[in-house]
Amino acid sequence: NNDSNKQTTNSPLKQITIQPHSMMRLALILALVAGSANAFTHHDHSVLVRPFPSIRCNTCLHAKNTSQDKKYHRHDVELNRRDAIGSALKHASILTTASSIANPFFPAHAEETIAPTIQTIVPTVPLGKSTLAVSRTIQGYWQLAGGHGKYTQEEALKNMQAHYEAGITTLDTADIYGPSESIVGKFIKTKPQGAIPCTKFCCFRYLEEIDKAEVRNRVQKACERLQVEKLPLVQFFWSNYDVKRYVDVALMLTELKEEGLIGEIGATNFDLKRLKELKNAGVPLVSHQVQLSCLDQRPVQSGMVDWCAENDVSLIAFGTVGSGILSEKYLGRGPPTQEEKNTSSMRMYSKTAERFGNWKLVQELLQTMNAVASDVRSSGRCVDANISNIAQRYVLDTKSVASVLIGVRNCKHIAENVRTHSFALNDSERDAIGAVLAKRKGPAGD
Repeated sequence: NNDSNKQTTNSPLKQITIQPHSMMRLALILALVAGSANAFTHHDHSVLVRPFPSIRCNTCLHAKNTSQDKKYHRHDVELNRRDAIGSALKHASILTTASSIANPFFPAHAEETIAPTIQTIVPTVPLGKSTLAVSRTIQGYWQLAGGHGKYTQEEALKNMQAHYEAGITTLDTADIYGPSESIVGKFIKTKPQGAIPCTKFCCFRYLEEIDKAEVRNRVQKACERLQVEKLPLVQFFWSNYDVKRYVDVALMLTELKEEGLIGEIGATNFDLKRLKELKNAGVPLVSHQVQLSCLDQRPVQSGMVDWCAENDVSLIAFGTVGSGILSEKYLGRGPPTQEEKNTSSMRMYSKTAERFGNWKLVQELLQTMNAVASDVRSSGRCVDANISNIAQRYVLDTKSVASVLIGVRNCKHIAENVRTHSFALNDSERDAIGAVLAKRKGPAGD
């Protein structure tokens, strides 16, 4: 109470006088007790104190969809003691309308205050109807296959650890990404709790000769490289639809899932027609990894997102920021120069931007996203929101999308990628972006 040194509350029995510091301590205790008992919050996460080094939500998918009726709902969050106290301080501040909370472990006269520490949580979400829960941002390691500059194995492992500690606990690799699987396997060997290595089973050559023995051998080799007893998720790729054996090979993977060598089966870069064929043949798909961004809406325009929603197939989206094209770096300037197209990613996404429309339309998209980011910042939803955050958030809120995949080369963008999960877009902001996307020329297909 700014007007008095004490606060008074009325009770049917008697009047109770409470000193401000005592009320703050009481509020903190109540918040901690509520937290340890899985307290409910409005459209937020309960606090569960556990002696783990990281925090993450294990159930939240589309918060916007799960609480549209404004009812309370609950999630368990693994939270270390420091962050639990920080969260409790935040709620104590709300309960007492205090701008700061005196540390309850020091005497009131010490006048020491603690600013609430609020850490953004990277949620996890189950793929399809499976029990495999992946982080909604996934570490991508195509970058270890070459074409993205030099790196050392030690640097790559440090990147993995740093992203994992930030809550990005799922890693994506493939059997065709050079040493990528083996390096991810070295990280998995350290037994980081909750880390999930996902790989791919890619078929490019001798498609007519692939048999059960080859499939088994390749899956076992991937287990060895990733240093796991079974592969949590195998994402199946087929390069030539004219060789109509993709259903046969997918069913061979299904047999290995039933045997226990594979946890779950996904697809990657299939068109909708072939996805339906796989599903109709009994392949238990839980995910599909595709390029999906504001520059590439093929899964939306083809009806793939709707079909996936109806058939319990979760989408994993890559290319969401177009190798940085969807960022402030390219706002108000020309397209990537030839010198800037120095990575495989930039060369690929530059072509995506060209198919989207002329550079004037790309600039209109960037300007719109920049205005949305400004609105998000000024509203207090995320004080550091930028164009890339808006680009990722737009995709995350798209129907059927479970996660966005980020290509990892260093640790420079960890905080930026994590804060995408700290806010939501409102309908008018999504509509503004959608109005620009409606002007796109491509890409065509699905």
